[in-house]
Amino acid sequence: MHRVWADIDKSAVRHNLGAIRQRVGDTRVMAVLKANAYGHGAVEMARLLVAEKIDAIGVGDSGEALELRDAGITAPILIVGGIIPGEMPRVVANDIEVNLHTVQMAEELNAEAEKQGRKLRVHLKVDTGMGRLGMQPFEAVPFLHNMRRLRNLELVGMCTHFSLPYERNPAFTTRQIEHFNLAVEVAERLGYRDLTLHSSSSLAVFGRDDAYFNMVRTGIALWGLLPGDAQGNADQLKPALELKSRILFIKEVPEGTPIGYSRTYYTPAPARIATLPVGYNDGYRTSLSNKAETLVRGVRCPVVGRVSMDYTTIDVSLVPDAAVGDEVTLIGRDGEDQISLAEVAAWAEAIPYEILCGLGRRVARVYM
Repeated sequence: MHRVWADIDKSAVRHNLGAIRQRVGDTRVMAVLKANAYGHGAVEMARLLVAEKIDAIGVGDSGEALELRDAGITAPILIVGGIIPGEMPRVVANDIEVNLHTVQMAEELNAEAEKQGRKLRVHLKVDTGMGRLGMQPFEAVPFLHNMRRLRNLELVGMCTHFSLPYERNPAFTTRQIEHFNLAVEVAERLGYRDLTLHSSSSLAVFGRDDAYFNMVRTGIALWGLLPGDAQGNADQLKPALELKSRILFIKEVPEGTPIGYSRTYYTPAPARIATLPVGYNDGYRTSLSNKAETLVRGVRCPVVGRVSMDYTTIDVSLVPDAAVGDEVTLIGRDGEDQISLAEVAAWAEAIPYEILCGLGRRVARVYM
């Protein structure tokens, strides 16, 4: 029995992967498992997806990549973010693919691979408008000329990242695609053949179909979500995660009773206040105080008072038979009602990604 836990439906993840594959046809699929697979548990999700013959795995940094290698995951792993020199020895030793962002980075990786007597597979990241990591398209041209002298690196891919593929006006994303295509054309003219080309994240996979190239990178869609979906594409997906806690304590209080730190809430009438063993250390944010709702026996019960590090209080006056030990749904379905992740994110004035990635270590992951 857990105090706070996430029920994670593996069949929903399989369904979502199927929907992605149906959407992109023969295009290969990379599963992006950064941020602990968006809170779903990277190792368990990697095992599931490898069993489903996923083509590649993407992670945010070397620590995430090494966690998967240490767990026995042998599938191709690409660090989609950046790495620093101190991380290079273990990255090279564990056959982890790397996105290149600078000439210096390429030279340092080549030196480390030469030192180990290995050849490292790398991708060239082209910055077409994100303004974050990656080379500008004009920088990629001389770099590709010089790549051949880096004997211990093998260029196997090129990629870019869209800033907002769901825009009502698609002109900016279209321009990003054009700039990436120019860089790819240069690479092909210089003799780089059979490269893995990827640009589309989940939103682009479902938002537009002109940039699949030969691989797509899907993260949030695997978990059944498409934030910002204006086209109803999320209807094809199934949310994989529900967040639950249980009632630890119930107290009858009179009208005018202050609840929680700073007395941000006073009961407007006699009330039954239930305390839940979940708080901001678990990822249930302080910004949900006096805003969010929960489900107890299928009935919506509001969060009252300030969410603290370890506890949240809710008003269960509308559920007279609520008892200590009762399950409380923070995200997910109970009976005929459902608290969606989008609702929780809106109450928290956050985006759904933040809520999922913020789920803490105390939240047990229960795979179903």
